[in-house]
Parts: sequence; C-alpha cells; structure tokens
Amino acid sequence: MIRRTQEQLTPKKLLDEVTFSGLDWPGKTVRLERDTLTDYCQRPASAQPSIAELYHENSKLFAQMVGELAATRVDIAEVRREFLHRRAAALVYSPQAKLSAVQRALLTGITQVVPLDLFYAIELRIAEDETLASHEPLSDRLALVKHLSSDAAARLTNAIRLIEEPELPPAPILFVIGNFARNDLLFGVRGYRRTLIEAGRVLEAALRVASQLGLFARPRLEFADRALDLILEADGVEEGVIAAIEIGNPNHDR
Repeated sequence: MIRRTQEQLTPKKLLDEVTFSGLDWPGKTVRLERDTLTDYCQRPASAQPSIAELYHENSKLFAQMVGELAATRVDIAEVRREFLHRRAAALVYSPQAKLSAVQRALLTGITQVVPLDLFYAIELRIAEDETLASHEPLSDRLALVKHLSSDAAARLTNAIRLIEEPELPPAPILFVIGNFARNDLLFGVRGYRRTLIEAGRVLEAALRVASQLGLFARPRLEFADRALDLILEADGVEEGVIAAIEIGNPNHDR
C-alpha cells in the first residue's frame, strides 16, 4: 500500500509522540491516513470504541452472571474428553496425510507435553509442500484436509510474512487454530479469552518441542487473517488462525 508518509520511528520518538501528543479538534480535523500511533493518541476524543469497550468490559464476570454459564452445570473436563473421543472416532475413516518424519515427530512431541484437554478448542493444522493436514491428538493421526495447489502454498507463505519478509525459502507451516465457539458454549463471552490463553500454551509448547528436536521455528503472530482462513478451511468467525510457526532446519539464518 502506498502512503503519503512512511516515516521510520525510533523507540524514543514513538514514546515521545505518545507522551506529548495533543488532541485534534473533534469534528474539525480530517485525517487522511490511519495509523495505530495516532489512533492511540487520539482515542480520548474519538467516537471509535476500543477493544476494551467491546470485549474486556463486556466479558467481565460477576456473581449474578455465574448461573448463566453452562460450565457451572457440567463437568468441564468430561465435556472436553467426550468431545475429543467423538472427534477421534469421526476421523477414523478419513484419508490420512503423508508428512515428513520430522513434522510427525514435532506433532507427536507437542501432544506429549500439552494437556490433551486443550485440544478441545485448539487444533493443529500443518502445511507441508502441497499437503494440508489436521492433527488428531488422541490417535496421533494426520487427517488430510486437502491438497494445496502450488499457488495456494505460495499464498500461505506470503500471508504469514505480511509484515516481516526475511529472505528464507518456503518452509512447512504449523498453524495454531482456535475454535472460539467451543469455549463460548461453556463460558459465554469469556470463552474468547480462555481460547487465546490456551492457544498461547500450545504455541509455547510447540516452540519448545521444535527446539528440542533441533528445528528452527519462527513464530508468526501478524498475518493476513482472511487469506489464511480461506485456504485453511476455517470460517474466520467461530474458527480462525491464532498463530503460525514456520518450521525449518537449524541452518536457516535467524
């Protein structure tokens, strides 16, 4: 995207802008371009709601709300176990994907260190070459999601390198996908924050296992969400990509 201003900021200049920024005249100032720094500085005079107003404030738990949560009327651990067993049974006859031994070792290692109940709302999908597979943790099976065209595989790589584009060759990509609806069922609007925390635990474990296997792993937290969701068969609303990890050999330039 071509912008009129592409000023590079030093950490000092960024913090000084926040500290000493004044407020624009409401209704009398026209901004031609958006940027997160100005959005933050002008928030007190803005009519645009912040994420805190839309999410954190509206999801706060209080005593009168407890009875609304399905989690208070069911054993959460049993629900998660039952779901995992049902999903495993449903995938028994699904076509299996063929991945390299190192990627299989990575996925197996993750399920050995992550509590299995986290995979109630978190799913691991992996793209290697032109294969997209979903990992089923109970049976350690790889269900084939679909075959990727060379163009789709290239678009996956481009989507996760939207901000930072190091000169690295294409690599297998592990996707941490959150199914927000499943925790929503148990915890209502608060389920969203639980899903993000659980995704973080799985991501941290994946990076640790990759390191133990001697693999280079580059986490990607900023990416073209819609492009990824479209290719990965996620609806982008109730289910979406939370993090991606490029997996390579240790000889890659870090």
